[in-house]
Amino acid sequence: MSYWVNPDIEEIVAGLPGVRAEVIETAHRGARLLRRNINSSTGAMAASVESEALGAKDAWFGLNDEGAMGYNYGHHNTWSDEPVPGSHVIAKTIGGL
Repeated sequence: MSYWVNPDIEEIVAGLPGVRAEVIETAHRGARLLRRNINSSTGAMAASVESEALGAKDAWFGLNDEGAMGYNYGHHNTWSDEPVPGSHVIAKTIGGL
């Protein structure tokens, strides 16, 4: 037995009101968790955490700071010539969703 599936099924499902609301709420929940994870680590950059709905079917959360990658993944301090370990808060946050 075979079934026909509309090739636009992803677009149709993504446009349903309950799905859209859940996508936006997940982005807000991720931003809250990311902010909490940053505050529990050092408190640095918590003010740069944002979440936003994009268009009709998507939303995001993240850090809006030019030092976010170095803070998250680590970097090399050129003044002290020492490695600075990353906090890995983004992976911790995604794992906590």
